[in-house]
Amino acid sequence: MRGLVPSGELTHNAGMPISEPFVVRRHGLGTTKTALALGTAVFGVLVLLTLGIVVVQTIRGASVRGPLEAFWLGWGGTPLIFAVGLPVLLLVGAITALEERREQDADDVLLTVDDAGIRLGGDQPRTIPWGEIRGVCRVERHEVDDAGEEIWEPRLVVMLLDEDALPRSTRAWGPSCPWPGTHEILGRTLPYDELATAVARCAPNVPVTNRGRVED
Repeated sequence: MRGLVPSGELTHNAGMPISEPFVVRRHGLGTTKTALALGTAVFGVLVLLTLGIVVVQTIRGASVRGPLEAFWLGWGGTPLIFAVGLPVLLLVGAITALEERREQDADDVLLTVDDAGIRLGGDQPRTIPWGEIRGVCRVERHEVDDAGEEIWEPRLVVMLLDEDALPRSTRAWGPSCPWPGTHEILGRTLPYDELATAVARCAPNVPVTNRGRVED
C-alpha cells in the first residue's frame, strides 16, 4: 500500500469547505516500486562485493582473477546471471514505475474516502456516494483459505442498510473489500482509528464501527 494520505487539511472553494481525499494505496512486495528497490539493493550488494574483492587483493598484492571467478561463477553462476539480467530488469521496472506514476497508481489504490463518497479498490472497484451509505464497519468473517484452513478474514464493509434492517449475514449489508493492508507482504495494515477519522471528516453523520468477529 504506498502508505496513507490523510485528509487533515481543508481547502475552500467558493466558500465551501472541501476535505482532501484520504487515500490508501497498496504498499508491499507486490508493488513495482518495492520490487525495483529490492532489485537495486541486490545489484548494489554485488557491485560492493566486487569492489571489496578488488581492493583487498590489491592491498595484498595478489591476483584478483581467482577470487573474482570464484565469486561470480560460484553457486552455479547465479551472481553472474544476476549481474547480467538485473540491469535490464531494473530498466524495465523503472519505465513501468514511471508509467504507473503518470497514471497516478490507479491500480494500487485500495480505498479512497472523499466528499463524493467511498471508493473501494481492488479487482472490482466501486464508488458508493454518501447518500447511499448508512454506516461503515470492520468485521472479521469466518472463512476457509486456499490451504483449507479456517481463518478470520478482516473486511471493510460499506453498509447500505439501516442498523435495524441489517440481515444476519454481513455479506448482505453492502459492498466490501479485504481490510486494506491485510494481504500485503511487508505492508502496513490500515489503523481503524484513521479510517474513522477520515469518514468523520467527510461525513460526520455516518457511523463507523468495529464489530470484531461475526458468524454469518
